[in-house]
Amino acid sequence: MFVLVRTSPGENYMENQEIRSKILNQVKIFGGSLAGIASLEELKRSPSYQIYPENPYYSYFDGMPDWPKDAKSVLVFALEHEQGDPSLDWWDPRPGGTPGNRILIDIQKKMEGWLADELGIFSISLPYKIEKGGVFLKDASVLAGLGIIGKNNLLITPEYGSRIRLRAMYLSREIDSTGPSQFNPCLDCAQPCFSACPEDAFRSGNYQREYCQNQMKENEDKEKPHPELPEFGHVRYCRACELACPVPGPVPRKK
Repeated sequence: MFVLVRTSPGENYMENQEIRSKILNQVKIFGGSLAGIASLEELKRSPSYQIYPENPYYSYFDGMPDWPKDAKSVLVFALEHEQGDPSLDWWDPRPGGTPGNRILIDIQKKMEGWLADELGIFSISLPYKIEKGGVFLKDASVLAGLGIIGKNNLLITPEYGSRIRLRAMYLSREIDSTGPSQFNPCLDCAQPCFSACPEDAFRSGNYQREYCQNQMKENEDKEKPHPELPEFGHVRYCRACELACPVPGPVPRKK
């Protein structure tokens, strides 16, 4: 016989908090460096979703993808990209694009199975690219409390600065958001990221994508064989503004 058990709002809140803690902890067990949860409804109202349909990065993009019908929350997780391990971000033609992203995909797959088996939560592993059904990862990360979008146009986290890589997945359960955060190291920063850019992409005082694209094209033109896998070519994209960010160390102040 089915028995309806009524729970108080307090009990529901405690259960939600416990589930949230389990999810965030499990991401780290599987190898993630940071994790947070964002509200899907809040993400729909985030800045990128308001602006992007009118000025998309990809000219062939014909509108925002449909949101999954059962999606309630977004789990965002990050992998630290240590400065001493640049190969994590070397792009090659194998699935996943980079070694770092392949690690994130592996975490994603493990989380998908764990969420279903342990918590009965259905999840959808998201592709990286927006035009293929992904989400704006930086907006989702801010709403999940991982950090802020800095003046370098990158997500900046208290723990790892800009040196992280992101991935996300939809969850079928509505779970309380873990953010946003009050952290903001850019307020009075001397902006070493601006002067580090080889294309002067911050010449207007704000990030201008077209200049960054010039540098990316130059990097692509210099594709070379992978030192460990010579059958594959690989591209080393510029990370100048990312590596110039002093966070998590002391931030140089404007004079």
